[in-house]
Amino acid sequence: MATDLDFDLKMCGKSVYITYFEFWNKPGFDERTIREKMKKVGKGENGIKMCIHAARRIAENGLQIEALKVIESSSRVNQAAREKAKALLNSMQ
Repeated sequence: MATDLDFDLKMCGKSVYITYFEFWNKPGFDERTIREKMKKVGKGENGIKMCIHAARRIAENGLQIEALKVIESSSRVNQAAREKAKALLNSMQ
């Protein structure tokens, strides 16, 4: 399952996943809001679609906390994203 999580985080992008975490923390999230927000920051339709599908798989598999742990410990993610992941983890425990 770890490889699936790693794959999904790569498909979405760890920084993007953490940016919109509050929206897609639940499996049945409404993707229209996220689509609009991602378009406003210049994301392409294919990238948005891949990211939404990956985030939905993470939520459906209940891997949100594991995803936050991966992001928090990733040296390839910017400091702000790592700090947000840490804060979210602390609020969920």
